[in-house]
Amino acid sequence: MKSYTSAEVAELDRYTIEDLGVNLKQLMEVAGLRSAEAAVKLFGKNKSLTVLVGPGGNGGDALVCAKFLKLWEHDVTVILSETQEKLKPVTSDQLKVWKNFGGEVIDEPPDKTDGIVDGLIGYSLVGDPRGKSAELIDWTNPQNCQVLSLDIPSGLDATTGEIRNPCIKANMTVVFGVMKKGLLVGSAKEYSGDIEIIDIGFPREFPEVK
Repeated sequence: MKSYTSAEVAELDRYTIEDLGVNLKQLMEVAGLRSAEAAVKLFGKNKSLTVLVGPGGNGGDALVCAKFLKLWEHDVTVILSETQEKLKPVTSDQLKVWKNFGGEVIDEPPDKTDGIVDGLIGYSLVGDPRGKSAELIDWTNPQNCQVLSLDIPSGLDATTGEIRNPCIKANMTVVFGVMKKGLLVGSAKEYSGDIEIIDIGFPREFPEVK
């Protein structure tokens, strides 16, 4: 199986969006929908779920996932790791959509949850998770419930597979488009859980990445 570093994935994203003309929000919508489908398989129906949302594209995917789970009659709680002002524009747009659909955002994790969706940090992780992201990871790992990570567990280096401190321990990771090299490192398995690659609309063939 061909796998990619974080820099290569960034170039694949750029190629798909800029050269092929696929809209970023379209990719995000598909990624979020497919993530929600995986969440239902992992968590079951009519559950109380907590969705952790970071400021970047991973957080945007998580917000779309939250939207579909809410539409499918789950009780969904969204928690942001940053203030709305610090979200990337596309993630901020998805937050507005979430709120327009009647979704709420809370500041602190609930006392109990049936499942957690990890959309805090994607393949662009640099160094250890910090601030509220780190706090939410530390809250997640002791919870007695299933955890679904989007693209890569928050805190796991997508290129090297290094386990940063702290790092989400997921039961399942849905990988968007292409495999990340870090997920193939032996030590990553404990943190990624089962891996499912989902098609979000990337082309079958890519040009050579620089």
